[in-house]
Amino acid sequence: MEGAKNATLTKRSFLRAIDVLNLSYVGLIGILILVFHKNLERWVFYFALHVVMFAGQLAFYRLTAFTQNRVWRFIRDLITPLLLIFYYEETEKLNHIIAPYYLDPFFAHVEEMIFGAQPALEFYKWIPHPLFSEYMHFSYFSYYLLIPALGVPLWFSRRHEEYDSFIFGCLLTMVFCFTFFIAVPCAGPWRYFASQTNRWNFPGYIFVPLMEIILKYGEIANGAFPSSHVAMATVILLCSYQYHRLIFWIMLPCVISLFASTVYTQAHYLIDVPSGFLVGLFFFMVRNKVKNGIEKILRLRRSDDIVPEKT
Repeated sequence: MEGAKNATLTKRSFLRAIDVLNLSYVGLIGILILVFHKNLERWVFYFALHVVMFAGQLAFYRLTAFTQNRVWRFIRDLITPLLLIFYYEETEKLNHIIAPYYLDPFFAHVEEMIFGAQPALEFYKWIPHPLFSEYMHFSYFSYYLLIPALGVPLWFSRRHEEYDSFIFGCLLTMVFCFTFFIAVPCAGPWRYFASQTNRWNFPGYIFVPLMEIILKYGEIANGAFPSSHVAMATVILLCSYQYHRLIFWIMLPCVISLFASTVYTQAHYLIDVPSGFLVGLFFFMVRNKVKNGIEKILRLRRSDDIVPEKT
């Protein structure tokens, strides 16, 4: 009976909650581009790109929905982490479609009112040692390792429901952050205080030059408040505590150092860190409620552990 019920649900919808969230974000950005296109050069290209992406993702989800081939299932589950990179980079192109200028003067003023200075400019001056600079840049680099650090063990141990919950939480957090970045553009102290920063002059040996390369080709002039790095790291850390306690204890000092490194490397204002933490904490707490709500309303299958039976 249960198998027949699951088969009925999968026949009615081939999508998962994370698929719906991806499609919803692509659709939302397409609508924003259409509505605010006067403020975006080549808006027809970007709108068409989102139409193609929406159709392409929908077709891909349909074609791979019920496959039992582990390679295709891995590729499908890898899509969302890869899309996060595109979504992030894209916000820089869209950061003035609503607000025509960066709002850094406001955030820098708030920072000044609270701390009497700019912590992002002062932190390096307090500890300018090359070894500490290297450690801070390694901590910033560790952000790129967090998703695979938890996602790979969950996926390969076939804990698909936990993997889906984890990745859904990451995507939900980033969907909020990226939408907020587009509506409230803030470049960060490295750009606003460009003449006063050490952005490209930190002392170091390995991770300093490595991060300079990554930032040169991958960093965007947007997305400072709240810190999506902190928000995402918070979600991943809390998921690791829930799903894999050993990884949590290994990850904990890296994440704490990552929080500090966002300010030390002058990527973020200090107020971006607690705001990012609160965003991450909130979406960690609600992720399963949102996911379960989408699945219930749209009658979706929960994970790859539930597949249609042959009739």
